[in-house]
Amino acid sequence: MARPLLLLFAAPLLLSAANQWRRLASPHFEILTDAGEAEGARVLDRLETVRHVFLESIGGKAPTVPVRVFLFHSERDFRPLEPNRNVRGFHQGGPERDYIVLHSPGEETLRAARHEYMHVLLAHSSATLPMWLEEGTAELYSTLELRGANAILGAPISQHVRALQRLEWPPVALFLNANRQTPIYDDATHAGLFYAEAWAFVHMLNFSPVWWPHLPRFAELLDQGLPAALSFESAFSMPAAKALAALPSYVRDARFGTAAVPMPPRSPEQSAITATALAPAAALVAQVELLNTMGARQLADAMLERAAASLPPSPEIETARGLVALGKSDRAAACSRFLHAMELGATSSMPAFEYAMLLRESGAAPDEVRNYLAEATGRNPYLAEAHFILGLMAQKDNRHRDALALFEQATGALPRQSHFWHARALSHHALGQVEMARLAARRAAGSATTAAQLEMAQAALKLIGTSSGPAPPAAPKPAVYVPDSWKPREASAPVEGTLEQIDCHGDAARVQIRPSTGGAPIQLWVEKPGGVLLKDSSSLTFTFQCGPQRPHRVGVEYEPKPGLARGAVGLIMALRFFSESLTLSPEPHHAIQIAATRVGQHSVLL
Repeated sequence: MARPLLLLFAAPLLLSAANQWRRLASPHFEILTDAGEAEGARVLDRLETVRHVFLESIGGKAPTVPVRVFLFHSERDFRPLEPNRNVRGFHQGGPERDYIVLHSPGEETLRAARHEYMHVLLAHSSATLPMWLEEGTAELYSTLELRGANAILGAPISQHVRALQRLEWPPVALFLNANRQTPIYDDATHAGLFYAEAWAFVHMLNFSPVWWPHLPRFAELLDQGLPAALSFESAFSMPAAKALAALPSYVRDARFGTAAVPMPPRSPEQSAITATALAPAAALVAQVELLNTMGARQLADAMLERAAASLPPSPEIETARGLVALGKSDRAAACSRFLHAMELGATSSMPAFEYAMLLRESGAAPDEVRNYLAEATGRNPYLAEAHFILGLMAQKDNRHRDALALFEQATGALPRQSHFWHARALSHHALGQVEMARLAARRAAGSATTAAQLEMAQAALKLIGTSSGPAPPAAPKPAVYVPDSWKPREASAPVEGTLEQIDCHGDAARVQIRPSTGGAPIQLWVEKPGGVLLKDSSSLTFTFQCGPQRPHRVGVEYEPKPGLARGAVGLIMALRFFSESLTLSPEPHHAIQIAATRVGQHSVLL
């Protein structure tokens, strides 16, 4: 599953002291559960099995970050966290660890655990995949079971077969182009059909002799950053829609083959599981950490306040309170909390990292920022964002070789972050490494999740292409019917003028523009900072600290809307920076603008 949406409603205390919570740990996982030690051990064993097969027998790459699993006995306790009511579990990535959240012990939950762990593995080891391929692969591996010395993969999933045989399948274009914003989870039937068809299609591509010889080439092209449609057609010599036309016959034949993958035995150390009781305070801290990672900081704050009297001071609690303060844009309180967490001996990298980010945005000396980022990476060498920020700092100083080493660490840990690849592309370009720059820019485009990220990647491709021949043509987009309600809103009012002020308000911002035609400043609202389109400027990324701005001449397209907060008169849809307002010198590193990665917490990405 995709990461859950921000929770805006109240929820019960999920890890209440009344429950008998246990912590079980295996070599690569830990599980917090009130479902009993036996159920927790079963889940851990299945997860270790999937990891072992993926690494030892298939040659995959496992993430180095820890994985924490929550297993809830009660559906009531699980539901406040779920992204929608049609799932039994979800995966949530985070800077310190990955999370898998499950409920209702039983065979289906064991399959859900394997499914969600595949999302963990893919998120840390592969290029961004089309949704049908990602979910279909996770479903395929969810059936993995041990039989003797082999792991058996590919067994049919009976509910998927029944659904595909009885119900009308979704339109081809909708299926192939579905993403995390496509409303396929509106009801259990549509969600179930999508998962069923994704599983069947991936099964056919993996097990049918007509298709499986072409899969390695498909994976290779995806890894090069080519669009999924173009990668599929190049690898299979036909569009994905034509291949999908063969799927009904494959399902009707119901000859779902399986593969026996030899599995080297696990050592006793690899199979060992320890179990301990989880103290109420530790249970609460674990829950608050999960909520903060999900962005549900109002809930985290409420739980901390509710249990304040019973919580002794600790670096974990101070870190959690610092993250909550960031969510409220209270930077002074956040700084104080993070410093106190470090004084108390925090082993987590987060206090040092977040404090470094706050220092950076306050204009502190770069060396001071670097010291705290180095402390953060010393505690967690896989903290991708810290490596990325250090890389941006090196890039700004025109130390592109140093920057690339840091960007490579960031993309190695999180290969699906568009802004990581975008930064790599610019440093490769500055060093004259044209093909590496083009590959990185393609990966930036392939992993873009917003229109702004895609436009930035395309601008980088254009920049690279102008120095060494034309950039590769964009892949043709398949014709897809998109309902009007799904389309982005169009701006209907333009204004040119000077950007004077940005006031941050949680995850939103108010922008003050003084029109070039004269008159009073116009207050405009940025609802989703990462979703504002950058126009022209062969542009890349712009970062602004909150508060008064050095004057920039801009063109803004906005949607007039009465009644917005704080006197704003419209929503910003698109933004253009006029080049002379940026006073860029001709040296390449001066043309590289630093990207904001802490949207809604520290700075505003436009």
